[in-house]
Amino acid sequence: MSLFSKFKNNLQKTSNFLSKNILSSFQNRKVDSKTLDELETILISADISLDVVEKLINSVRKVKSTGDNISSIVLDTLSKEIENILILREKRLLVESGEKKILIFVGVNGSGKTTTIGKIVNQLNKDKKILIGACDTFRAAAIDQLKNWADKNNSDFYTGEANQDPASVAYQAAEKFNKENYDYLIIDTAGRLSNNTNLINQLVKLKNVVNKINTNIAVETVLVLDGTNGSNMIKQVDIFGKELNVTSIIITKLDGTAKGGALISIANKYEIPISYIGLGEKAEDLINFSARNFARSILDLSE
Repeated sequence: MSLFSKFKNNLQKTSNFLSKNILSSFQNRKVDSKTLDELETILISADISLDVVEKLINSVRKVKSTGDNISSIVLDTLSKEIENILILREKRLLVESGEKKILIFVGVNGSGKTTTIGKIVNQLNKDKKILIGACDTFRAAAIDQLKNWADKNNSDFYTGEANQDPASVAYQAAEKFNKENYDYLIIDTAGRLSNNTNLINQLVKLKNVVNKINTNIAVETVLVLDGTNGSNMIKQVDIFGKELNVTSIIITKLDGTAKGGALISIANKYEIPISYIGLGEKAEDLINFSARNFARSILDLSE
C-alpha cells in the first residue's frame, strides 16, 4: 500500500464528514453567502479553529466558477490552502538523521506515549544502538509495556526503583547513554495533566538534568497528542510548548476520529513541526507526516 493510500484509508472518519457535507452544500450551486455560511459551519464542526476557518473561507470566496463542477473546485481550493498551512510544519528527521540524539516524550495521560515510543523504536535501523529509559516510575504497567517493546526490538532498557524521582532515573539513563556510546536515548515520562504546575515542573527538572550532562547532544522534546481530543489538543500544546520548549509533535489515533481538522489549527497557531501521525495500532501505522497527503486525504481527493 502506498503512503498516500495509508493516509486516505485511515482518515476516512474526517474525510467522510468533510467531503460529504461540502459536496452536498455546493452541489450545482455557486459560491455565495449562503454556501459560505454552510461551509463555515462544516469546517468548525470538524474542530478547525475560527482563525483557520477564516483563511479557508477567504480562499473559497475567490472561486468564480459555477455549475456542476463547483463542489470539486471548492474541495481542491480548500486542499491547497490547507497544504499551504501544513507544509511549514513537516518534519522528517526526528530519527535517522545520522546524529546521536536524545528524545524525551511528554504528554497527558492516555495520549499514547509509550506505544508511540515502541513504534518508533521498531522503525529505527537495526544497526542503531538504542537505550530506552523508563522514567514513569509510578506506573509498573507502563514500565512493563516499554520493556516488552525494548525486548521485541533488541534495544537496551533502563529503569529505576519504584517511585524513584523521575529526574534521577533520567540522569542515570543519560550517563549510561554517554558512557556506552548509544545512538539514541529515548525517554518515556509519566502522563501529566497539562494544567498541573507541579507535575509540569517535574518534567522541566527532568529535561534540565538531561541537558546538563549532554551539552553536545541534540535533545528533542516530543509532545504526543491524542487526536480524538480534537481542539482540546491546542491547550496541551500551549502549556507543554511554553514550559518545555517542545521541538516536535506526534498526533496519535487520527484514524478513530472525525476531528482531524484540529491538526490544521495546531499547525497554524504554533511553529512546532509535526513529525508523525498515528493511523492505526500496528507499528507501521505511525507514519511520517505529509502536508499534501493529509490535506488531500481529509477531503477525499485523489493523489
